[in-house]
Order: sequence, then C-alpha cells, then structure tokens
Amino acid sequence: MSISCIAIDDDPHSLESLIAYMEKLPDLRLIQTFTEPLQALAEISVSNPVDIIFMDVEMPSLSGIELATLLRQKTKHLVFTTAHPRYAIDAFKVDADAYLLKPYSILHFTKTINNLYPTGKKEQHPFSIFDDHFFYIPLQGENADLVRIDLNELIAIEEMGEDIQFKTTKNAFLSSKSNFTKTLKMLKKHSAFIQINPTVVIAKQHIKSVLGNKILLSGETSFTVTGTYIELFANFIKNNLLQEKPRPGTII
Repeated sequence: MSISCIAIDDDPHSLESLIAYMEKLPDLRLIQTFTEPLQALAEISVSNPVDIIFMDVEMPSLSGIELATLLRQKTKHLVFTTAHPRYAIDAFKVDADAYLLKPYSILHFTKTINNLYPTGKKEQHPFSIFDDHFFYIPLQGENADLVRIDLNELIAIEEMGEDIQFKTTKNAFLSSKSNFTKTLKMLKKHSAFIQINPTVVIAKQHIKSVLGNKILLSGETSFTVTGTYIELFANFIKNNLLQEKPRPGTII
C-alpha cells in the first residue's frame, strides 16, 4: 500500500521534522513539499489529488485555513500542523481530518496516520479528536476564549437551537453549533456516550439512576428518553444489568 502525501510548511525545521517522521512509516510516499503557500496553491490546483496533505496554519501571504478552503478537494485527508491550539475550531470548519499540535511526537504522528488508515487499509476513517481525552470549544461572543472539555468530566451535550450546551461536573458552557457539528457527531458515536433524544447526548458513566424514561445524571442533571431512542437506551441498560447467578439445579 502506498499513501501519497504533500507537506506544506513555511518553517524549514518543522518541514524537516515532518519528513523525518514520514520516512519512518514505509506506507507514506512524499510526493512534494512546499514552503510557500502561493506556490503550493498554483501547483497543487493543477495536479492529481493525493491521499494526505499536511498543512501548517500560520504562513505568510496565505494562511493554512485559507489555503485549505481552496485545496480541500485535492486530498482525501487534510491534516493541520500548528503550534497554536486556537486554530482547532477553524480547522473543523474546513473539514480537517486531524490536527497535530507542534511540537508533536512520532508516537502522536503515527497514531494520527493509524486513525486515518486503520489496520493498514487504504480507506477513509474519521479522525478521533478525543485521543487525548479532551477537546476545546469556543465560548459565545466575538474573539471568545477556548474552554477545555475533559471527557471524564463531561456529563451531557444538549443542542439548543443554534447553540450547544456542554454540561460538565464543574460548569455549563454554551458554544455555537456551527463550530462544533463535527465534534457533536463524533460524540454521538463515542462508546462512552449515548444519545437519548434528538437533542441530547449523555455520558454513560454519569448516569446515577433511571426512573421510567427519566434519567438522573451527575450534577443533579436530568433528561427524558424519547422516541426511537427509548429502545436503544433500554438495550444499553439491559446489557449492563448485574445478572444474578442461577442457583444449582435451576432450569434456564
């Protein structure tokens, strides 16, 4: 299997480190490198699509985010590399598959590639942003700060119109839905979470009690299971019930 790649970074040292990591993974085939984003735009625009483009965010004349909007159709997977976590939200807007925060290790780099191509198969696979058990969300308002959300502390996620509320053991945070649609989809598929109605996803570990279709969670939070999610939640509860061992001689 050969995974074709292009690397774009205006910092030669960062580019060298990326190339060194790529050389350690025999399936990766580096097609071309660029240190100038405008040159990358001109050449990649007329070239054949590749499997992965690694792209720095902060570059002169044209940022990685801007460049990505113009070149996204030229690659199956887009991986941002940057020293600034504040760009993570913008990365999701241009449908990035991964986000490597500099300085990243060979272990983190390899894990990212394995997420994109699990078990060596050349197939698309959504990158999990939860490998480090946390993620960031932007608070409401212009130039708002990012808030770190730890998965172990996350109790529930609720869609509220154009916003999403992240309820944690410490606080509740409101973020724009448009910024985090991709993350919400990932949470719905995460094994530690379960959707209980069209607008609410809860953390299984924070379920305290269940009374009918009413669920009480940590932090005195409660929600109701509705519609098609009733059967899904009932199966989850059934599979996690403590079963009494049958007594000797009991016919099962």
